[in-house]
Amino acid sequence: MTAYLNPAQIKAMLLETAQIIIDSRDELCRLDSLIGDGDHGVGMSHGFTAAKNKLEFEEAEEAAKLLRVFGMAIISGAGGASGPLFGGLFLEGARVLKGRPALTAAEAVQWWRAALEATKSRGGAKPGDKTMVDALHPAVEAMEALAATPQGADLAAVLAAGARAARAGAEKTKEYVASQGRSRYVGERALGHQDAGATSTAIILETLARFAASAG
Repeated sequence: MTAYLNPAQIKAMLLETAQIIIDSRDELCRLDSLIGDGDHGVGMSHGFTAAKNKLEFEEAEEAAKLLRVFGMAIISGAGGASGPLFGGLFLEGARVLKGRPALTAAEAVQWWRAALEATKSRGGAKPGDKTMVDALHPAVEAMEALAATPQGADLAAVLAAGARAARAGAEKTKEYVASQGRSRYVGERALGHQDAGATSTAIILETLARFAASAG
């Protein structure tokens, strides 16, 4: 059982997340090339490389600062729409954890609920639009549902529930015709293809869940 992650663990978790996204560059580009312009993996790799390089020199003293530095570096490094959307995920975590010493299950749920609402507000997407929201929305619902049970105090379990739902949500985007982003221009040709942004979201949550499980 993992009750919480301290700042040093959060730093390690973020660095691992950055590396996984960097390593996923080619796959994300492949997915994006089927219904978009094919550069999603490039932008994500640039953003998360910048975040990794910046975070490595930060002292692991304050969880909120680590998340803020990480998110801001993604925004400046990724460019395009991906920077604010994916960097914003971590900035919401920084807001939730401000003044708090560690990341618990309850705070993880608050973080990702805030991230979902901010993403919807920023991009205007809703479930079924074939975007990252299709991974985020079911992930948050799954985390909130588990958090309401006796098992909900386990951070690793809550993140794992979110990760599973995010992956299922990303795969379900194959069934949708896009109404947001560049892929909306291909119309029904988007059917059968998985959204790259939703896939990136699932990868991030899966990495957080694996790290939390290994820290228990």
